[in-house]
Amino acid sequence: MLKAGSIILSIWNAINFLLAALILSTLVIFNADSPLLVMVFEKSEIVALDARVIASLNTLTILYNSCSVMISVLVWWVIRKNLSAREKSAFWLLLCVIGFIEVMAFIASAEVGHARWQVNVVQSLLYIAGIGMTGYALFDREKEKHL
Repeated sequence: MLKAGSIILSIWNAINFLLAALILSTLVIFNADSPLLVMVFEKSEIVALDARVIASLNTLTILYNSCSVMISVLVWWVIRKNLSAREKSAFWLLLCVIGFIEVMAFIASAEVGHARWQVNVVQSLLYIAGIGMTGYALFDREKEKHL
Protein backbone atom coordinates (compact mmCIF):
# COMPACT_ATOMS: atom_id res chain seq x y z
CA MET A 1 0.00 0.00 0.00
CA LEU A 2 2.93 2.34 0.70
CA LYS A 3 4.32 1.77 -2.77
CA ALA A 4 0.96 2.42 -4.44
CA GLY A 5 0.47 5.60 -2.39
CA SER A 6 3.98 6.75 -3.25
CA ILE A 7 3.30 6.16 -6.94
CA ILE A 8 0.09 8.21 -6.78
CA LEU A 9 1.90 11.03 -4.96
CA SER A 10 4.62 10.82 -7.61
CA ILE A 11 1.96 11.20 -10.32
CA TRP A 12 0.63 14.28 -8.49
CA ASN A 13 4.19 15.55 -8.39
CA ALA A 14 4.89 14.85 -12.06
CA ILE A 15 1.74 16.69 -13.17
CA ASN A 16 2.61 19.62 -10.90
CA PHE A 17 6.18 19.72 -12.20
CA LEU A 18 5.26 19.41 -15.88
CA LEU A 19 2.56 22.08 -15.78
CA ALA A 20 4.77 24.51 -13.88
CA ALA A 21 7.80 23.86 -16.09
CA LEU A 22 5.71 24.24 -19.26
CA ILE A 23 4.18 27.52 -18.11
CA LEU A 24 7.52 28.80 -16.84
CA SER A 25 9.33 27.96 -20.07
CA THR A 26 6.66 29.61 -22.24
CA LEU A 27 6.95 32.82 -20.25
CA VAL A 28 10.72 32.92 -19.83
CA ILE A 29 12.01 31.31 -23.02
CA PHE A 30 9.27 32.18 -25.50
CA ASN A 31 8.33 35.54 -23.94
CA ALA A 32 4.63 34.61 -23.83
CA ASP A 33 2.05 36.07 -21.48
CA SER A 34 0.55 34.34 -18.48
CA PRO A 35 -2.06 31.71 -19.39
CA LEU A 36 -4.28 33.30 -16.76
CA LEU A 37 -4.83 36.23 -19.10
CA VAL A 38 -6.80 34.12 -21.57
CA MET A 39 -8.42 32.05 -18.81
CA VAL A 40 -9.79 35.09 -16.98
CA PHE A 41 -10.16 37.90 -19.52
CA GLU A 42 -11.84 38.26 -22.89
CA LYS A 43 -9.60 39.37 -25.78
CA SER A 44 -11.15 42.84 -25.74
CA GLU A 45 -10.41 43.14 -22.01
CA ILE A 46 -6.79 42.05 -22.49
CA VAL A 47 -6.26 44.75 -25.12
CA ALA A 48 -7.61 47.34 -22.68
CA LEU A 49 -5.28 46.29 -19.85
CA ASP A 50 -2.34 48.50 -18.98
CA ALA A 51 1.04 46.99 -19.90
CA ARG A 52 2.06 47.13 -16.22
CA VAL A 53 -0.92 44.97 -15.24
CA ILE A 54 0.10 42.33 -17.78
CA ALA A 55 3.75 42.57 -16.68
CA SER A 56 2.67 42.16 -13.04
CA LEU A 57 0.60 39.09 -13.86
CA ASN A 58 3.51 37.63 -15.85
CA THR A 59 5.88 38.34 -12.95
CA LEU A 60 3.62 36.61 -10.44
CA THR A 61 3.16 33.69 -12.81
CA ILE A 62 6.92 33.29 -13.16
CA LEU A 63 7.41 33.52 -9.40
CA TYR A 64 4.68 31.00 -8.61
CA ASN A 65 5.74 28.48 -11.24
CA SER A 66 9.44 28.66 -10.36
CA CYS A 67 8.51 27.91 -6.74
CA SER A 68 6.22 25.11 -7.93
CA VAL A 69 9.01 23.51 -9.96
CA MET A 70 11.35 23.57 -6.97
CA ILE A 71 8.67 22.24 -4.59
CA SER A 72 8.17 19.38 -7.03
CA VAL A 73 11.87 18.57 -6.96
CA LEU A 74 11.88 18.56 -3.16
CA VAL A 75 8.67 16.51 -2.92
CA TRP A 76 10.10 13.96 -5.36
CA TRP A 77 13.20 13.66 -3.15
CA VAL A 78 11.11 13.20 0.01
CA ILE A 79 8.94 10.55 -1.66
CA ARG A 80 11.88 8.60 -3.12
CA LYS A 81 14.28 8.81 -0.19
CA ASN A 82 12.25 9.27 2.98
CA LEU A 83 8.72 8.01 2.40
CA SER A 84 9.91 4.84 0.70
CA ALA A 85 12.10 4.24 3.78
CA ARG A 86 8.90 4.35 5.89
CA GLU A 87 9.88 7.54 7.68
CA LYS A 88 6.73 8.86 9.30
CA SER A 89 8.11 12.39 9.32
CA ALA A 90 8.06 12.30 5.51
CA PHE A 91 4.34 11.52 5.62
CA TRP A 92 3.65 14.48 7.90
CA LEU A 93 5.80 16.76 5.77
CA LEU A 94 3.98 15.75 2.58
CA LEU A 95 0.60 15.96 4.30
CA CYS A 96 1.25 19.55 5.39
CA VAL A 97 3.11 20.87 2.34
CA ILE A 98 0.99 19.35 -0.43
CA GLY A 99 -2.19 19.83 1.60
CA PHE A 100 -1.41 23.52 2.02
CA ILE A 101 -0.70 23.86 -1.71
CA GLU A 102 -3.97 22.15 -2.64
CA VAL A 103 -6.07 24.31 -0.28
CA MET A 104 -4.37 27.49 -1.52
CA ALA A 105 -4.93 26.43 -5.15
CA PHE A 106 -8.69 26.40 -4.56
CA ILE A 107 -8.62 29.68 -2.63
CA ALA A 108 -6.55 31.42 -5.32
CA SER A 109 -8.66 29.98 -8.11
CA ALA A 110 -11.85 31.29 -6.49
CA GLU A 111 -10.64 34.85 -7.03
CA VAL A 112 -10.60 34.30 -10.80
CA GLY A 113 -13.82 32.32 -11.18
CA HIS A 114 -12.18 28.91 -10.61
CA ALA A 115 -10.43 29.26 -13.96
CA ARG A 116 -8.44 26.04 -13.53
CA TRP A 117 -10.82 24.01 -11.40
CA GLN A 118 -10.36 20.85 -13.51
CA VAL A 119 -6.64 20.72 -12.74
CA ASN A 120 -7.27 21.51 -9.06
CA VAL A 121 -9.81 18.69 -8.72
CA VAL A 122 -7.59 16.09 -10.42
CA GLN A 123 -4.56 17.16 -8.37
CA SER A 124 -6.56 17.09 -5.12
CA LEU A 125 -7.98 13.64 -5.82
CA LEU A 126 -4.51 12.28 -6.55
CA TYR A 127 -3.19 13.90 -3.36
CA ILE A 128 -6.00 12.53 -1.17
CA ALA A 129 -5.63 9.01 -2.59
CA GLY A 130 -1.83 9.03 -2.34
CA ILE A 131 -1.58 10.52 1.14
CA GLY A 132 -4.43 8.30 2.37
CA MET A 133 -2.76 5.12 1.14
CA THR A 134 0.66 6.06 2.49
CA GLY A 135 -0.84 7.09 5.82
CA TYR A 136 -2.72 3.82 6.09
CA ALA A 137 0.42 1.84 5.27
CA LEU A 138 2.52 3.74 7.81
CA PHE A 139 0.03 3.96 10.67
CA ASP A 140 -1.99 0.73 10.45
CA ARG A 141 -2.06 -0.47 14.08
CA GLU A 142 -2.81 -4.12 13.22
CA LYS A 143 0.19 -4.35 10.93
CA GLU A 144 2.43 -2.77 13.59
CA LYS A 145 1.43 -5.46 16.10
CA HIS A 146 2.80 -8.17 13.81
CA LEU A 147 6.10 -6.47 13.00
